[in-house]
Amino acid sequence: MRKVFIAFDGTHYSDGAYELAKRLNESEKILLIGVFLPALDFTELNYVLDSGGIYVPEQQEIDEDQLAENIKRFKDECTRNDIEFRVHEDDSPYSLLRLKKESRFADLMIIGSQQFYENLQEDVADEILRDILHDAECPVIIAPEKFNFPENIILAYDGNRSSVFAIKMFAYLFGDLCKGNTTLVYATRKFQNSLPDEDYIKELAARHYSDLTFQELELHRLDDFHTWLKEIKNPILVTGAFGRSGWSDIFKKSFCITDIHEHRYPVFIAHNS
Repeated sequence: MRKVFIAFDGTHYSDGAYELAKRLNESEKILLIGVFLPALDFTELNYVLDSGGIYVPEQQEIDEDQLAENIKRFKDECTRNDIEFRVHEDDSPYSLLRLKKESRFADLMIIGSQQFYENLQEDVADEILRDILHDAECPVIIAPEKFNFPENIILAYDGNRSSVFAIKMFAYLFGDLCKGNTTLVYATRKFQNSLPDEDYIKELAARHYSDLTFQELELHRLDDFHTWLKEIKNPILVTGAFGRSGWSDIFKKSFCITDIHEHRYPVFIAHNS
């Protein structure tokens, strides 16, 4: 049994994040934690000095009735779908630190990409999301609100240790999914056209992914990758790249943030650094 938690921001409830957890439970029973965080105001003028002399973001006024309704909804849906569950509430301004602690004691975190901190401007929300992904001590799935359950696994590989770690962690967590169509994709340039550590990665990946193919893509722009990915039916993207890596060197930024904004398919992110 795996321990999975969903992070709900303020009074926003992510149907996509919950639906993904429900489908995972159908494959293998999980313990699902609903973590309900306060809405925070991260604008420059809305930081306050706490008792320890540290500036922290102000909490927005919470709609207690809506929060209670969301918690009740979470409990009712878990009971109806035969999911073992717990509820964790946090009303402190250190809620993002709470997420790090929650991730330390969990196998997987799920965040609904379109609902989490929906009250914030996109660039601010991006920075918060980057911080969460960087600090998370377990793998994270970013789920759109509407998507079809994954039928094709796309492993983004660049020879970097985080990309290998993500490939292993996905296999450890989702053995059933690994029986489906899987493509290990290596992004190349004209002067880099060989799979790094080819024998090693093929030996490893073939042990965990039973229907596996390897593909090298010559990519120079982010759009090249998305054009290719749009042809894949119901994918889930598996990556360790949420920072500097072979992939982000090509795109001059973390390519995952754009995938997340596409809101079309889940993105699984794991790193060991």
